[in-house]
Amino acid sequence: MAYKVPAIVWLRMAEYTHGWLRNELGGAVRVDGKNVICVQHMRGARDILRMETAEDTLERRPVTCTMSATLYNMIDAGLTLNEEVTKRAYGIDRQGMAQFVPIECPKMRLTQDGVLRPWTNDTCFATKQATLMNRFLRERFWQAVEEYDREYRRQRNGDFYPAVEMVEDFCDTTGTSDIHIDAIRREWQRRQKRTVHGSK
Repeated sequence: MAYKVPAIVWLRMAEYTHGWLRNELGGAVRVDGKNVICVQHMRGARDILRMETAEDTLERRPVTCTMSATLYNMIDAGLTLNEEVTKRAYGIDRQGMAQFVPIECPKMRLTQDGVLRPWTNDTCFATKQATLMNRFLRERFWQAVEEYDREYRRQRNGDFYPAVEMVEDFCDTTGTSDIHIDAIRREWQRRQKRTVHGSK
């Protein structure tokens, strides 16, 4: 069944979050082989989507944390034709492009002039908007890991288990590649230590 592609914006996210994002928030629509992430039903995300947006196709500047659909397609085509030239122009290569996920956007957006306009293929998140959306999704990811860990512990009646064992199971459940197990485990343990020290 064919689905109409909604207005999207591309957002850079840590690659170890991609499996969970697809599994938890991915819709039926796919763009460039990636499930479009649906966040409009989430209260905090809705507030971020209502912030001022930007357009990124007018200036050729290095890519940072967000891209419009048009710019993403331009760079993707450029990397296919001449990766070195495109990398020099936009500061991104294939590996960098793999860090971006497509986010479904509302029909209307707020311009930098404070005017409501349709969300087009040339629209991207403004810098603050991208930062807040990245933080919002990252926090939801770690909440999901925490909840998974809590259930994992309950099923084992509180018995000790290596963190990597829980993370491996989490990755298997959410369709996250095995190559991200170590990165998730390290960050999870760092976060656990901060929580313990912060509670003292």
